[in-house]
Amino acid sequence: MKKKAPIALLLATLIAVLFLHIELTATSNGTLFVVDNQEIDFVGSINNQWNRYTRSCKSVTRLSPSEEKYQIAQSLIENYSPPQSKFATIASAWSADAWTLVEVEFTDLLPAVVLIQNKENQHFVVPNAVWSGYTKPWKSAPHIRKYISSHATGMPPALTNCFDPQSQSFQ
Repeated sequence: MKKKAPIALLLATLIAVLFLHIELTATSNGTLFVVDNQEIDFVGSINNQWNRYTRSCKSVTRLSPSEEKYQIAQSLIENYSPPQSKFATIASAWSADAWTLVEVEFTDLLPAVVLIQNKENQHFVVPNAVWSGYTKPWKSAPHIRKYISSHATGMPPALTNCFDPQSQSFQ
């Protein structure tokens, strides 16, 4: 047998196995890889890695519960759509300039990422820039970053670029 025959057979077998176990599915949100019926957001994974290597988070601060901006965010979120919003738990809060991005979970509502702006010493939730719901099978961070940044004019790009979901809802 010639040396090229086993290599060609191996290559043909490899291609056949790949076609039996891997496929692409196009959806309204993009394309997913499907490996043995498991949907994988490959593009989202690449986007996440690229974001981590190219972003600059010098102007972004992760807030702690003792900080005033954090407490203001907690109050605004709890009063945004009562009574369900009264049971809010902040998973993470990030701030840049006059903007705060808050990841929050609720007892009776879907998890959310809420953008808060401070303008002329008035803090308010930016109504068009609230992400609510799960993202599965999509990678959460790139999906939420894209949504928030496309709905909030004037927000520093570093704020969404440096947002990394912390809650179990978005893992």
